[in-house]
Amino acid sequence: MEGTEAKPKKGSEALCLEGGGGLPFIVSEVPRKSLIIKEGEYFLYTYENGDMTHGNRAGLGLYYRDTRFLSTLETRLEGTRPLFLSSSLERGYMANIHLSNPDILEEDRTVIPQDVISIRRSRLIKDGLVERIYIRNYHSAPVHVRLSISMASDFADIFEVRGMRRPKRGRVHRPRVKESEVILSYTGTDGLRRSTRIVFSRPPAEIRGGRAGVEAVFPFLLTTDEVDYIDLHVIPLEEGEEKKPAKYLEARRELRRSYEEWMEPATRIDTANNVFNLVIQRSLRDLRALHTRTPYGEILVGGVPWYSTPFGRDALIACYMTLMVKPELARQSLAFLASFQGSKVDDWRDEEPGKILHEIRRGEMARMDEIPHTPYYGTVDATPLFLILMSEYLKWTADMETFRRLEENVNQALRWIDEYGDQDGDGLVEYARRSPLGLANQYWKDSGDSILLPGGRLPCMPVATVETQGYVYYAKRRLGELYLDLGYRERGERLLAEAEEVRRKVEELFWDEELGFYVLALDGEKNPVRVVSSNAGQLLFTGLPSPERARKVIERLMEGDMFSGWGIRTLSEKSYYYNPMSYHNGSIWPHDNALILRGMKRYGADEACLRLVEGLSTACLRMENLRLPELFCGFRRTLYDEPVPYPVACSPQAWSSGSVFLVLQSLLGITPDAPRGVLYVNKPCLPPWLESVRINGLRVGTSRLGLLFRHEEGATVFSVTEKQGDIRVVIEE
Repeated sequence: MEGTEAKPKKGSEALCLEGGGGLPFIVSEVPRKSLIIKEGEYFLYTYENGDMTHGNRAGLGLYYRDTRFLSTLETRLEGTRPLFLSSSLERGYMANIHLSNPDILEEDRTVIPQDVISIRRSRLIKDGLVERIYIRNYHSAPVHVRLSISMASDFADIFEVRGMRRPKRGRVHRPRVKESEVILSYTGTDGLRRSTRIVFSRPPAEIRGGRAGVEAVFPFLLTTDEVDYIDLHVIPLEEGEEKKPAKYLEARRELRRSYEEWMEPATRIDTANNVFNLVIQRSLRDLRALHTRTPYGEILVGGVPWYSTPFGRDALIACYMTLMVKPELARQSLAFLASFQGSKVDDWRDEEPGKILHEIRRGEMARMDEIPHTPYYGTVDATPLFLILMSEYLKWTADMETFRRLEENVNQALRWIDEYGDQDGDGLVEYARRSPLGLANQYWKDSGDSILLPGGRLPCMPVATVETQGYVYYAKRRLGELYLDLGYRERGERLLAEAEEVRRKVEELFWDEELGFYVLALDGEKNPVRVVSSNAGQLLFTGLPSPERARKVIERLMEGDMFSGWGIRTLSEKSYYYNPMSYHNGSIWPHDNALILRGMKRYGADEACLRLVEGLSTACLRMENLRLPELFCGFRRTLYDEPVPYPVACSPQAWSSGSVFLVLQSLLGITPDAPRGVLYVNKPCLPPWLESVRINGLRVGTSRLGLLFRHEEGATVFSVTEKQGDIRVVIEE
């Protein structure tokens, strides 16, 4: 029962877009290790040695507003690639790379032996790439060496980089070379001129130009233990923009100060486990890196490298997870998404009145309507999640000013659920693609093969997934309670009744007695997708299942075909389309697990919570940079000593970074009710490796709290260490 399809724009491909950003990853090269740094609307993705080789197929580059402004960056010492020693990420915006020299030969004779010249690349993101390259001589004799830096840009749209073929490209211009500056430029099919301005701190001895790039050569004459450096600033520019080159030390100070100011109001968390403290700090810094100021407002973007753009679902879930530490993120993201709320029926963009966007892009392909992301609205769950976040934000802050400002957006979202979300009038919220370049699946598992009927058949549309109904139930129940508190009795009771009707339908239509579990979805002919999936686990945090069924769901999720030892898989090993290496059909997603754990705690399943936390925490400790990625493969823990990475997972990723805080909030049993001036604490349960957790500056409404949780005689107890304001702490049984 598909809607009327909009015609593709002239010259575009009728390509089904898959994955969270709408495309499969068509790359023939996946770096074993890479470096990603981000600040604002810029991010840099390179090999671990800091380079991006010419013609690489891994998507490496310096990106700004969905365009790759630098596609090649190669350093050579006397024409030879330096030897890689190590790299580190100090902050989300900064990386340090340590290199040394190979044997440098002259007429088959070694004139400089290996490992006597140190090369340190210290780089950060500030209006582009700012890099300082230090050269230090540890040789017993003076050295005279040449460092060459090759740079080029293809100005490719990020969708082009990720595999989408274009019928036509714009024109790359020849480089313009000045004394200490190079300008690469491109005029797109949209008529916009984009430029990459490269500024050196001193003139190179030689610049060799090509069709799309340049090579700059810098000589260094160093005595023993002498150090020298060269700075470069790579500045992406859209037509009409002007940006001054940043000074390296000044830019570093500004960025550090910016991070400190962002962290200052956040809830402070300190534990007796020093490694877990590092995980908390890493997650906070990653959230700061993903927090992005755009011309339209501030929002948490999805993740880097591929999802460094506003996503409705990602931002809403990540902000829900971080309310305990940074509630202003929710306020900013709600306002941003409200400003783009759907206002009309537009099949090309899957837009409808009241609908919350899925994704927005600003590159050449979006400007030319080659893709519908201006913005694109193909998501069934962002709209109820918008309502959930609003209600949860009010529970933490009692910020009625924000609610009043966005109240009409709330009303429009509710109308979308009833008038457009229920496509066939059966009381369930479904999705069906109308855009020819839209997503086939529009729930959180939005890859094209994430729902299959036996035999590999695709379901007919529209499709109703089980967790989406849970989101709708939760949204209407919470808003019903809010309106009752505000004195709108009729409206409050109506929403509560509608929520109860959603609950009844889910229990009746999605529960499968033979499976002892909720089915994943119902298709347009009401055929159940009879697989055990993590989607039913997400029902738990909404409070929809009856206690008896919740217990069965939890027990089933913790069986070996669902719980890998590292985390809960998206799909059971026993399912007919299970694949532990797929994006959504057997992999493990930290945010999915965190939402499930929140629900387990809600139903009092502390033992299952602790088992799941042990798996996730051990996986995190074995991940690079102590960071949970977007997802990892679903192989059993007994088969491998470490979790198996998913090759093109985003890292950092907003809702994975936020997962750490939702997991901790769940274990501590914290539930706020700021309008009533209460913080409830319900049976906290710390894992054995976490002896104590101290929280300072916890904001509930206008009050501030300090809490200490600790192990004592086999139980977790807590005490209030500080209180500012009229907040009451109530022990909830």
